[in-house]
Amino acid sequence: MNVTVEEVSPCRKRLKIEIPPNRVTEAIDRVTDEYQKVAKIPGFRPGKAPRAVIAKKFSKDIESEMQRTLVPETCREVIKDKKLNVVSRPEIEDLKYQPGLSLSFSTVVELAPEFKLPEYKGLVVKKADKDVTDEDVQKAIDNILDQHAEFVDVDPRPLVKDDFAVINYSAICEGKGLKELLPPAAESLAESTDFWLWIKDEAFLPKFADQCIGLNVGERRDVNVEFPADFRHAEVAGKKATYTVELKQIKARKRPELNDAFTQDLAKINLDEFRTKVRENLVEQKKQAAERDEKGQLVEKLLSGVSFDLPPSVVADETNQTVYDIVSENQARGIPVSMLEEKKAEIYANATKTAQEKVKLTFVARKIADEEKITVTQDELFGRLQFLAQQQQMPIEQLIKTVSENGAIANIEDRLLLGKVLDFLLQNAKVE
Repeated sequence: MNVTVEEVSPCRKRLKIEIPPNRVTEAIDRVTDEYQKVAKIPGFRPGKAPRAVIAKKFSKDIESEMQRTLVPETCREVIKDKKLNVVSRPEIEDLKYQPGLSLSFSTVVELAPEFKLPEYKGLVVKKADKDVTDEDVQKAIDNILDQHAEFVDVDPRPLVKDDFAVINYSAICEGKGLKELLPPAAESLAESTDFWLWIKDEAFLPKFADQCIGLNVGERRDVNVEFPADFRHAEVAGKKATYTVELKQIKARKRPELNDAFTQDLAKINLDEFRTKVRENLVEQKKQAAERDEKGQLVEKLLSGVSFDLPPSVVADETNQTVYDIVSENQARGIPVSMLEEKKAEIYANATKTAQEKVKLTFVARKIADEEKITVTQDELFGRLQFLAQQQQMPIEQLIKTVSENGAIANIEDRLLLGKVLDFLLQNAKVE
């Protein structure tokens, strides 16, 4: 077999392969034998038709099947023989074949980048804060109390900061109803009834809540707003609008009393035990946050210490997945599709940058894992699959089938490997 390897770019090579006539003939003979076993020819019992009849009647099909099996087979052989670390599916080009002659084709493959690892042991990272103060504990308890608070009507008085105002509003912009300028999904920005507004800085729109302070129930007031230049709806970005606001009700948040009765009802423990539990949870959260921060520092130092070209198709696949994740997450938060469309270029640019960093980190982590003999065991992989199955509420067998079919097993294994590599790096880092 005649093989030529040409460099297209640092991570791409073109393989020109010529398969000799004898091997092509052997492959055609194998396919013809298979056809002869099952072909139905008038006048002959299945599997009994003469070989020459089969070869003539199904010549095009036989040639097509030969190419379908022989081309990838020889690709795999060449890749193995040339010790190429291929990370993409081969793209077949210029396939040429005439009966009785050799079969030739070329294919472009993408390779894992070759690079020298930077120093990765003894990296210096800044120690992240892990201390939990009494103030932290009280703030966490206050948040819990807020989650279980009731909203009660207040005695007649003017609206003050930290109240919750129930309002009606409508707006005009440049002499038109604001509703006319916005897409249907954003109409609630232009007018609404029984809207709950928390009177705090930057709530709803810039300086909107501050201008409502002092209103009494039943009163109306004009509120002037200037939309930021980078406002999420480009139609009104940088423009000014006037809102007519009517105050219907004033609500105050009433926290439950913090005592044994509350903590028994909430967590079946007394108040002292509750405080201890809150502190323990905060300690664990801070520990995890500190570890993420320190690992983030390690990643930044690793990536800045080495430079190499990335396989384009791998980056493209990761970019597409990142875009999908961003869009799915925002839709789950209720962000309308129209708004996401407006931010399409920005989303794609951010996704591409993130994808490049992820792909680069993956190749660096793999190389460190090779150097340090770090591997992912089958038990670890199965444990992760079990966790994902529980998270997605599907049988483990179904999840394994799904991720095997869409090729996601390798990605899951890569994430596990990255986690183990980062654990190793942190253990060997200098935390100051």
